[in-house]
Amino acid sequence: MIQNPLSCDDTKATANAVASLGGKVESGREGWRVESSGRPSPPRDSVECGESGVTLRFTIPIASLTGADVRLKGTETLMQRPIQALVQTMKQLGCEIATGRNEVHVKAGFPKGGTAQLRGDISSQFISGLLLAAPLMKDGLNLRLISPLESHGYVSLTIETMKRHGIGVESDDEMSLFKVEPGQVYKPATHRISGDYSSAAFLMSAAAVTGCKLLIHGLSQEGSDPDSAFLGVLSEMGVTTSFSSESLLVEGGPLKAVSVNISDCPDLGPAIAVLGCYANGETRITGAGRLRYKESDRLAAMTSELKALGAEIESTEDGLHLIGPSQLHGGIVDSHGDHRIAMALSIAAMDADEQVVIRNAQCVSKSYPAFFDDIRSLGVEVIER
Repeated sequence: MIQNPLSCDDTKATANAVASLGGKVESGREGWRVESSGRPSPPRDSVECGESGVTLRFTIPIASLTGADVRLKGTETLMQRPIQALVQTMKQLGCEIATGRNEVHVKAGFPKGGTAQLRGDISSQFISGLLLAAPLMKDGLNLRLISPLESHGYVSLTIETMKRHGIGVESDDEMSLFKVEPGQVYKPATHRISGDYSSAAFLMSAAAVTGCKLLIHGLSQEGSDPDSAFLGVLSEMGVTTSFSSESLLVEGGPLKAVSVNISDCPDLGPAIAVLGCYANGETRITGAGRLRYKESDRLAAMTSELKALGAEIESTEDGLHLIGPSQLHGGIVDSHGDHRIAMALSIAAMDADEQVVIRNAQCVSKSYPAFFDDIRSLGVEVIER
């Protein structure tokens, strides 16, 4: 049972993949109930992943466990995102995968598992997908990372989730070696999903940019969400945050520039860039090279669109450099079809001199369908055309 699930384009794509591979997902008042035989079965048709990178990257190893030909499809932008490192590792485990412009073809034949290598600095989703499939591989999995792991927290979440389902995963302190014994059986468990810090970061940024107070409900204080690192960034920039029960109070004020490495929380990059526009001094965002391979090239997109609004911003090889504060003006900007770019530009517009028009802003439905309703509730005027 999944309590308090987020219903958005990405989670719907994952639920669709689960159903395509033989699972059953039912939504009700208490949440989502997922039923399974304990092993994926061959789909009747291709598996549609929409624009969800996590769905595609998790489903590739899991689909290989069916032993059948499985074709995974998605949007053109999804199919352009890097998966070759995962494909090469799957080949080491005995599974052949062909990639094309419109689909990923997992060819018939069960992966034997065993020992494999993988880069750790492209996507933590590769590691998580392999770990999820590993207990059902004949020889389990001994995975060694040949480059340092980025986004440690997301892999830790995967391991903790598997533990709750009765699956043991061994790893070293550096999280460069992972071992999963074969023959382990997934057991049912109940999960209650806390609020998403990567989405809430934009609401917190709204309070920071406008100098207002904002109370946000539903965020966990445990620090298990890697994107909760945003609270530390806000503190460095002069924003006050405090918890009471499960409510977080954010109080904006004059912003100070910050230098921050986001290699473990790259999704925070767009929100921090917006704060950098309004902060006094030079803001440097590093460790963000992977943002070039998201729904858009986020480093290029944030640079071009914020510059169009009057920001002093330049992209670097692995991040962004901003000098502020800038007084942003109105204009027409483009979301590049990227949900986080659309939300970031919306926050940037809140203290601009004139109206800002964001093209294709409806793409926020990918992760936060209620975003514009929520900022309207804060008194922001949003006109949909």
